[in-house]
Amino acid sequence: MLLKRESTFLRAQKASNWISTPAWRGRTFLAVWLLTAGCWPLTTLHGQTKPFPISHAAIDLQTILLHPQGLPAELPFIALDSGVLEFKFDDLSSAYRTLEIRWKHCTFDWYDSPDLIPSDFIQGFTSLSLNNFEASFNTRVGYTHYSLEFPNDLMRFDKSGNYVLEVVDPSEPETPLIQRRFVVYENLVDIELNVQEAKSIPLKRTHQELDFAITHSSDRFVILDAYDALQTTLLQNGRWDQAISGLEPVFVKGEEVVFSQQGENPFEGGNSWRFADLKSLQYISQGLDRIEEGRLHTHMHLETDELRTYAFHQARTDLNGAYVVSNERQDDHTGGDYVMAHFSLACFDPYPDQDVYVFGQCSDWMFPLTHRMEWNDQSRRYELALFLKQGYYNYAYLTRPKWAANRHDSEALTEGAARTSTIEGSHAAADNSYQIIAYYWDDSGYDRVIGFQPGRSAVY
Repeated sequence: MLLKRESTFLRAQKASNWISTPAWRGRTFLAVWLLTAGCWPLTTLHGQTKPFPISHAAIDLQTILLHPQGLPAELPFIALDSGVLEFKFDDLSSAYRTLEIRWKHCTFDWYDSPDLIPSDFIQGFTSLSLNNFEASFNTRVGYTHYSLEFPNDLMRFDKSGNYVLEVVDPSEPETPLIQRRFVVYENLVDIELNVQEAKSIPLKRTHQELDFAITHSSDRFVILDAYDALQTTLLQNGRWDQAISGLEPVFVKGEEVVFSQQGENPFEGGNSWRFADLKSLQYISQGLDRIEEGRLHTHMHLETDELRTYAFHQARTDLNGAYVVSNERQDDHTGGDYVMAHFSLACFDPYPDQDVYVFGQCSDWMFPLTHRMEWNDQSRRYELALFLKQGYYNYAYLTRPKWAANRHDSEALTEGAARTSTIEGSHAAADNSYQIIAYYWDDSGYDRVIGFQPGRSAVY
């Protein structure tokens, strides 16, 4: 998937009246200095050479959840004036730690907003101690469960935009233990979205694409510059690794900005997500082969999966790759145990030059080495054991070039983009959720999220 992005700095340079634009008014000296210095990248000036990661977590921090309040399978998008997020994770280290949470405001392409400091976008405390924690109860694997809901009485967001949540140890504040993306949006414009099969003939049966239009009005918000200040990002199932940005409008007509390019935003339709039901340690649920008691933890062996590359599409309800923590006897978050879940995929031969990953929210929507499968030449299967908390999981098998292993830079996410179709097949009739985020460069110097629109593909 081609990731069409334009950096915040290059976008500012595009305009012929760059120095006099409202976004740069009052910063003429900095602009002149940049031009005479050879236009150094803005991110270098602020010490940031690459965007914030899609996700990051220390190895002993597990089951990291960030979702709207009461909606554990939903994506972390909330309205500025009314939304609340729940944040939870487990610390499997043996020692008690004092941890803090802080927030960073970002540009549309996930760099630190250069003109903002925390007090500009947060009212109240700009960092909080994680004081709400509880030890696990009656589990073979011990852990400390942390939780926090925000915004709350101690802080709230004053600006919409892209945000990164960070958990840090106060003794080492420069080394984040957790980083997670989320979006705070305003409903200032209307976005009309239509998901359909791709118009390109070669992709018609395998891909989906989005036609959408943004409508603004003088009584809510006026889009003065639809070709430079306005930016859009398209996501499938909330996946930032295959986000599409930088699309140019087809035309602007009155109060309507139309984006309907043929072949500009195709997404693999994919397939229905596979599932792993790990809720019960007592009973064999659908999809499980057997349960074995190990010395340190329980082993749950899933039935061997088969290739679906050329199989007919069978629609079924799923969580679009998410998971929900759950167990049959105790509190879900402090009474759920950790198990070793064994995945296996039958295959004729290993894929040359390709790695196979177990992918979904269980992999934090990325491709860590912990989720890369190993080829077993005797059983003719790809195999992997994952340490997971009891619950219900969606997952899929994705392939990625071997050279991209353990890399999450822009080259690895574009040239080395993961493919769903290799193992799962790809169908234009598959059910997917889509998200459109509309950003607008605000006069005060930040990317404001002026609109957000979710949508779903039709199951034919």
